[in-house]
Amino acid sequence: MAICSFCGEYPTNTYWDRYCPECSMLRRMLIIHDSKTCLEILKRVLIRNPTQIDYKVQIELKKKLSNDIVDYDKPNTRSQKKVVENSN
Repeated sequence: MAICSFCGEYPTNTYWDRYCPECSMLRRMLIIHDSKTCLEILKRVLIRNPTQIDYKVQIELKKKLSNDIVDYDKPNTRSQKKVVENSN
């Protein structure tokens, strides 16, 4: 099989194809929808402007300083368990 002529990373499904399945999907979306609309959506979703970058950095720094970043589920200790009162 050949390598995709668009991304150059993934193999095509058959020898005669030019694009891998992912790039074929992108190509179909560009053909079906207006290319300017697709480009506008990609810019809005995938690209951050300097204000967004600064905001994201500030949020990550606050998380790191307040230890909100959790890599695992903390165990449930006695002090964290909720006490259920009996209404007998």
